[in-house]
Amino acid sequence: MAKFELTKTIEARKLNKRTGIPLGEPPLSIPFGAILENPAEDRDVVKFTYLGEPYQCPEEVFRVASAAIEAAPAAPKEPAAPVAAPPKLEWGKVRSSDFVVRRAKVPGGWLVAISPDALAFYPDPEHAWDGTSLP
Repeated sequence: MAKFELTKTIEARKLNKRTGIPLGEPPLSIPFGAILENPAEDRDVVKFTYLGEPYQCPEEVFRVASAAIEAAPAAPKEPAAPVAAPPKLEWGKVRSSDFVVRRAKVPGGWLVAISPDALAFYPDPEHAWDGTSLP
């Protein structure tokens, strides 16, 4: 989006937003320092937007009274930090006579899954449980 700053006050005619034809209003004084956006030449006039409203002025007036605003240089992008792979649960089988049981080592103990619908946490901070039950 091109932007220009006025270096002196100009007179401009307000345009109909839909048709782009000048309204029957007297010209508006646009002050020094105003920001004009999206200028486009149309024959001997320049159409632009000021405060969200469309205006036009003679091309010669626009050229003499405006200066392009340079876009601010883009900040240098820092290289993206490598994305670590999400943690993965390593499930191991637990011998059982009637159920399919699996366990995964998690912080503070074990996550135990009994197929197909049960999940439990077994606290064991040292991970000493060998997967067998007591006799």
